[in-house]
Amino acid sequence: MKLTSIIIFVLLMASGLSAYDIEGGRQAGMAGTVLLSKPSAYGLLNCPTNSLRSKQFIIESVVSRKYGLADLDQVSILAAYRSKKITCAFGFSQMGPPDYYTEKNIRAVLSYHQNSITAILITSGRLIEIGGKFGKLRAASAGLGISYHKDNFYFGITVDDLNRPEIARNVDGENMKVNLFAEIDGSKRHSITGRLVLEKYEKPHLSLGQFINLSDKNGLFWGLSFDPLKYGGGFEIEYRKFSIVYGVSHHPVLGFSHYISLTFLTGRRDKAN
Repeated sequence: MKLTSIIIFVLLMASGLSAYDIEGGRQAGMAGTVLLSKPSAYGLLNCPTNSLRSKQFIIESVVSRKYGLADLDQVSILAAYRSKKITCAFGFSQMGPPDYYTEKNIRAVLSYHQNSITAILITSGRLIEIGGKFGKLRAASAGLGISYHKDNFYFGITVDDLNRPEIARNVDGENMKVNLFAEIDGSKRHSITGRLVLEKYEKPHLSLGQFINLSDKNGLFWGLSFDPLKYGGGFEIEYRKFSIVYGVSHHPVLGFSHYISLTFLTGRRDKAN
């Protein structure tokens, strides 16, 4: 059991999974980029924009299997609600069975909208248990951000781990991470998305994605990220107030990961801004 836990931990580090990650189905297939113009619980947890209407509520459940390993199965719940100029978003995820390696992540985001500008306040936490007999590792993180949109262009920047959280004693704290998000919204045709992650002592991590509208309710998407070279894709189907997403991503060494999400959104699905 101890050996299994160590192997899982090494796989997580090798795959480049960031602390406090709560993944969404669409974003996994789009290489971590965010469709900023369209309301999603994942987007409102990572780079909120003025996409959700007042008194609108969205909830998303995600199940995933990474690299074909049941021990890395993850379940996530993400939700967001907007009241006038304030949007609150919350997410929770758990990965791994209690007997081996269990990782729990929680993230809460409060954003304030003023015309085309959104101010963002972020807090998140992480709990790691290895076999239930080796104690628990905890860390809490704080961050800030801002987003802006003009016509069909969206841009956002967030800074995570401002307090450099330490997961254990005598371990260096997490480096501050800067995320740059962008989207060119092609409206009824397609949207191009991008994301750049900057971290001290690490190479810049660039991701690109595209969402292609097949109709008013259905679409395809793909994504590509570099260093290491990873790719993914998937599809989204909407029915009334629900949408189902299947996403897949491929790591050059560890193989494929699969994601399925179900989303419920109250009110209209067209853009709020």
